[in-house]
Amino acid sequence: MPGPARTEVVARHIAGLLTPLGAGGAGLHPRNIVAFTFTEKAAAELRQRTLERCLEVMPELIGGAEMYIGTIHGFCLELLRSEVPRFLKYDVLNETQQTLFVDRSSARCGLTATTTLQGRQLRRYVDTRVYIDALGLLREAQVDQAALRQVSIAEGLEAYCALLDEKGYLDYSSILQEAAWAITEDKALRQRLAERLRVVIVDEYQDVNPIQERLIAELHALGAAVRVVGDDDQTIYQWRGSDARNILTFEGRYNAHSIRLEDNFRSSPGITDVARLVIEKNPIRLEKTMRSTEQQDYEPGDIVALQFSSPDEEAEYIARTCRALHSTMIREGDSQRALSWSDMAVLIRLTSMAEPIRVALEREGIPVISVGMGSLFDTQEAEAARQLFYLMAGQADAIDVVTAWSDANLGVDPILIAQAVAEAEATRTRMAAEDQDVRFSVYNIQRQFIGLLERLKLREEAVPGGRGEVVFYNLAKFSQAISDFEAIYFHSRPVQKYESFAGFLRNQAAAAYDQSTGTEERLVSVDAVQILTVHRSKGLQWPVVFVPQLVKNRFPPAARGGMSIWHLVPARCVEGQAAI
Repeated sequence: MPGPARTEVVARHIAGLLTPLGAGGAGLHPRNIVAFTFTEKAAAELRQRTLERCLEVMPELIGGAEMYIGTIHGFCLELLRSEVPRFLKYDVLNETQQTLFVDRSSARCGLTATTTLQGRQLRRYVDTRVYIDALGLLREAQVDQAALRQVSIAEGLEAYCALLDEKGYLDYSSILQEAAWAITEDKALRQRLAERLRVVIVDEYQDVNPIQERLIAELHALGAAVRVVGDDDQTIYQWRGSDARNILTFEGRYNAHSIRLEDNFRSSPGITDVARLVIEKNPIRLEKTMRSTEQQDYEPGDIVALQFSSPDEEAEYIARTCRALHSTMIREGDSQRALSWSDMAVLIRLTSMAEPIRVALEREGIPVISVGMGSLFDTQEAEAARQLFYLMAGQADAIDVVTAWSDANLGVDPILIAQAVAEAEATRTRMAAEDQDVRFSVYNIQRQFIGLLERLKLREEAVPGGRGEVVFYNLAKFSQAISDFEAIYFHSRPVQKYESFAGFLRNQAAAAYDQSTGTEERLVSVDAVQILTVHRSKGLQWPVVFVPQLVKNRFPPAARGGMSIWHLVPARCVEGQAAI
């Protein structure tokens, strides 16, 4: 069942739980219900839909804010901060801050003391992200601890967790770990939860991993009924520890019964027929049928599978077909309308597949948006900001920085650019002379960045070509990069801090921050063909979709030759993982 239909079912179920007993409902209070969603976006949609359905039957609903609808991480963090006093002072590291934290303390975090299964020592910056991913897997999956003790990363995990606690930080995995421990071991907390919770609802249940399942099971043991929504055929996160057996065995473990939502409102009969032919090849799955409600028209030729000799030839076909389909009529509900560019999407598996398609579409004169395909530092304004801090670290020439800001074409007086860069140079000289005085506030990176923008007298309305909103968005994202960095490095000596920041910008920031087209949050209003990854397309729909390079070992991809978590963690140590 497509997401929007499942969301409607869950919203109506919650409304029924809250409806008074005398009106045919369960008579629960909002505080009695917890609903877990996979993403914040899904949570926002479910909250809105639930509010609408509740107001239809209970215009005077009281206490709606006491009902939790959100991610399981959000619930666990809220629980720790409200129920376990010591966590009130802990900060939560986002993924970028976590990477910076490990790199800054690479020896104490266990990074550089850890070796791969083949004996190679891990390197700072180069192997940080895969090391962090492996640590997360070991804390969230079902792990054979006895087998793991023979592996180098076991000591790294112990060192990392100890330092995390010493510094007063939580990361996403430790939020789940600490919450699971508190719910299991704190008798007073268990009593409070038992008095409050009556129903736990879990969306996308097929993707929960062992520690999340442990949390759900503990809440059930306290007396809460568990209702889940999911599809075992859509399990895609096994590599992160999720286990399809959770949903396959749910009825027996929770003494529950299944309601099959088999009507597909989103897809035409052709789409559901093709999907069924693929899905039925899964060796272990729950018995169910997928059938179209035929709210979408279908005729032979709507689905085609073609072979091409090269990605460029395939891209040219996509562009020609988009041109041919544009302005043709389609049925939408009881009316008809013409296809626009924004009714078309190209779904890719890897971002490297996008370039020939984008080029072919532009050659045809077709407007195109590549969603999340580029780095923030592909934009001239962010690259100019990066050059500024190379200068502050003594790693760039003032002339290069002036050129970068001039090339960004931001509508700024060239004299102001030269003056601002000269002031940055002077600040660098003073900072080097006063480094031992440790003037953290004076040489705060964010302060220097905002000061430069003020000296440039940069104004959104002055940026040529109507690009002001996008430029300011990207500069704000650069400011976020500074905030992430200073959350970890604020108390470093100024010169060392700027040198470390330059290293971060050079080695890691490009992968951490996507650029903005200024349209991600309002794609529906932009009339352009969209190129995006399959994962980003979750929950979206278009009348026309192309899926290129659907070939063996590419879509889905075969195991890559680069470093992965399985170079650090033996697959035999993690339950449910095939040997690598």
